[in-house]
Amino acid sequence: MERIQSRYGWMEGIVNAALYPEGGAIRECLLNRANPLETPYGILTPQYEDDGVRRKYAKSLSFWPNGNLRSISLQEQTPIVTPLGVLPAELVTFYESGALKRLFPLNGKLSGYWTEANEYGLAEELELALPSGRLRRKIIGLHFYESGAVHSVTLWPRDQVTLETPLGPAAVRLGFSFYENGRLRGLEPFLPWRVPTAIGWLMAYHPHAIGVHADAPSLTLDPAGKVQSLITAADRITVTAPDGRQAVHQPGRRSSLLHEGAQEIVPLAVRFTEGKVRFGEAPAAEYDLARHSFAVTSLPPAPELYAGGCPGCDADGG
Repeated sequence: MERIQSRYGWMEGIVNAALYPEGGAIRECLLNRANPLETPYGILTPQYEDDGVRRKYAKSLSFWPNGNLRSISLQEQTPIVTPLGVLPAELVTFYESGALKRLFPLNGKLSGYWTEANEYGLAEELELALPSGRLRRKIIGLHFYESGAVHSVTLWPRDQVTLETPLGPAAVRLGFSFYENGRLRGLEPFLPWRVPTAIGWLMAYHPHAIGVHADAPSLTLDPAGKVQSLITAADRITVTAPDGRQAVHQPGRRSSLLHEGAQEIVPLAVRFTEGKVRFGEAPAAEYDLARHSFAVTSLPPAPELYAGGCPGCDADGG
C-alpha cells in the first residue's frame, strides 16, 4: 500500500500498514514520505524519517475505526493548541471523538546511545495553569479528560514539586492527577509522608515507584479529600476482630532485583471503600471498619527507604 485517502487528505509513502478486519479501514501505519495533514489542531506532519539515534520510529499514525486520528508521532516538535494553551509536542493521542487525550513534548527512545539525561536536557520548562495552581516545570506528559479538563501531569523522575492538598502541603515526584472537577485525585509522595486515614495515621510512600505513572499514583484521595488508597513501607497494622482474634498486615521482604544478595521492601497496599479496608493485592484481606479495631505500629526505618530523609517521621501524627 503506497497511497490512501484519509479523513485528513491523501497519504503517500505508506509502509507497514495495518487495517481493521471489518471494512478494511487503515488502523496504523509507518510513513517514509512527508504528509502534512489538515487537522482541527493545525497542519501536522507525521514522522517519516528515522534519525537512527534519538527518536522512536515504529508507528507514524494510528486511527480509530471511524477514521479519526488516534495517535500521531510528529516529524518535528510542533506547537499544539490544548486546553492549557499552546504547548510543544512530538507525540499526541486523541479520543475517538477527536478530543485531545495525551500530549508528550518529547518522544525519544532511551538506549546506550541516548540516555534519560540527554532527553531531559532537551526538555523545556512549561508554564501550566493547573487546578492546583500555576506550575513551571519540565514535564514528560499531560493527560486530559475528553471534556478538556486536566487528568494528570507526569513529571521527570529527577524533579519534584510542592502541591497544596486537602491533607496539607506535599512534596511530589513522578506525577499527580485530578478528578474531572479539578479536585486532587492522587499523587506520588517524594518522601515518606504520614497521613490520616480511617484506621489511624499511616506513612504513605512507595519505595519502588519509578514504574508508577501519574494516572495511578500510590496515594489517592476520594472526592471529599480523604485518603482512599495508599502504599506503605513503614507500618504494621494489627486488626482485632469482635471475638478477639487478631491478624497482622505489614510490608514484606524479597530478594532485590537489582542487587544480588540484598533484600528490598515489598510495600503494603491499603485501600478504603464502602466502610471497609483492604490490605494487599488479590487475594486481599478485607475488614469492616465498624466491626474491627486497628492499631498502627511504625516499623524501624529501613536504610533504602529513608536515605533521602523523612521530615515528620518522628511526629506522632504529622
